[in-house]
Amino acid sequence: MKKRVLLINITRMGDLVQMGTLLQRLQHEWPGAEVDLVVDHRFAPVAKLLPHLRHIVAYDFHRLVDESRAQTKDVVALYQDMTRWAAPLVEARYDRVVNLTFNRRSGLLTSYVGAKEIRGIAAPKDGDVSIHNPWMAYLTDVHHERRFNHFNLVDIYALGGSGTGPFAPLSLNIAPDTAEWARHFLAPHGGHQTSWVAVQVGASDPMKAWRAELFGQTLAALSRQAPVGYVFIGTEEERKAIHLAQTTYRKAGGTAPLCDAVGKTTLPQLAAVLSQCRLLLTNDTGPMHLAVGVGTPVIDLSVGHVDFRETGPYGPGHWMIQPDLGCAPCGFDQVCLHHACKDRLVPDQIAALCVHVLTGAAFPGFITGARVYRSRADEDGLGSTELHAGREDPLVEWYGRFWRRFWFQEFSGRASQVPAHPEPPPDWADALRVMEHLTPLAKKLVSNAEELARLTTRRPLPVSTLQQMQCHETAERQQILALSMQSPATASLAVAMVRDTHNDDGSELTGLAQSRLATYRRWHKRLHAVVTAFRAFHTAQGLGRRGQPRPLPMARSA
Repeated sequence: MKKRVLLINITRMGDLVQMGTLLQRLQHEWPGAEVDLVVDHRFAPVAKLLPHLRHIVAYDFHRLVDESRAQTKDVVALYQDMTRWAAPLVEARYDRVVNLTFNRRSGLLTSYVGAKEIRGIAAPKDGDVSIHNPWMAYLTDVHHERRFNHFNLVDIYALGGSGTGPFAPLSLNIAPDTAEWARHFLAPHGGHQTSWVAVQVGASDPMKAWRAELFGQTLAALSRQAPVGYVFIGTEEERKAIHLAQTTYRKAGGTAPLCDAVGKTTLPQLAAVLSQCRLLLTNDTGPMHLAVGVGTPVIDLSVGHVDFRETGPYGPGHWMIQPDLGCAPCGFDQVCLHHACKDRLVPDQIAALCVHVLTGAAFPGFITGARVYRSRADEDGLGSTELHAGREDPLVEWYGRFWRRFWFQEFSGRASQVPAHPEPPPDWADALRVMEHLTPLAKKLVSNAEELARLTTRRPLPVSTLQQMQCHETAERQQILALSMQSPATASLAVAMVRDTHNDDGSELTGLAQSRLATYRRWHKRLHAVVTAFRAFHTAQGLGRRGQPRPLPMARSA
């Protein structure tokens, strides 16, 4: 009997397209699997472009949220609406539900549908949200230590929703009549011989958008070096920025033909238009992933809080430009008062990179103020990048690769084929110093948790003793977390432990204590693995090469 899988993905268009590798990986895991998708009705047309889907179940989640916030319906009525709509999903008896939308509402739906296996957020009626599957849990950790994250969202979806497998690029299916429509749409603007470059000036969040006038200057510089035409895409809300880019382009002497597709296409038609283009120059947007899915090369301008390693174009043949600035990318919760990162990208240099992609001309040798990366598939069959211009912080580069290997091996149970660094990190001695202080604290934390779990089985319960031990456990954990956050060699482990403690589950006191004990043992095991890796450098290098580690002041308990 064929396996049945339900995917829930109800937030953004780009997230849907980035699910393409997961769909292929499910077929690798379970050949012939019947896969259904729950999606917001606004993005159902995009979902129809995805391969390997049996049914697309669309619902107006946007209206549901509005009604719940405005209280136009009471909670009982909203719940009754959902249960009526979701009843066929319950009856389908899925083998696996994969929830790729990380909020409580989607978790409630996941738990209501039920399945033999749940991956992602679930929210049972009698409890708080919980996260199932380590890759899905990792996704919630990324923003804490994002400078060291080397996993693209595409791969996290695929690994968490299915598992490891051969590299699978994103792909979209364009209907022949839609492809023909796109050719006719472009023809009056420059003929069938024009080399079209698509341009996405705007973005859903202004923080993610490069300056419109700099887009215009870039296009003017490119038009002087290559015979191209430009297709402007976007929404009507972005019209003001697009007009500024076009005005700047003309003032700078641009004469190449312009095609205005803003607000004039459906999403499938937009994908078809992008398939007719030789390049997309863009901010980090949903259309960027559409272009990747139809095989059009992308140059991604990663400004603001965009980290190309998380959401950049997936698979070989794309380019990402990130400003070389200490605060870039900034945090999601930060309010930037200067947007200086956007001024680090130089129009003439961006134009030269476009020429390289379009014509095969030499890679520009004068990139300044930014780092340029090219996307590729790595040794583990995952999306990756390699630096082509600029300089990366040695500490960030070292730990990025280290944690990429570590978490892949930890979660997949497979040895990573990505080469390890032969040299220790720049902060090797300081990292060892932190770990030497953490090791005895870790053993004590586990030992105390074992005793606490044992005491919960006694009858009558030693309530006073349990309360005292609980207070000690909390203080010890706070001390360990504060100490761990002092080093990139241990901070990622601490972030994972915090999330795991929030995810602890149990129907009664002993169950909760056993769950907490398992969390501490898991963290202790991971710490031991990191310590072992770092001590291997001690043997190979000799401590004297890095100098004696300085005494470490113990972190205070909260």
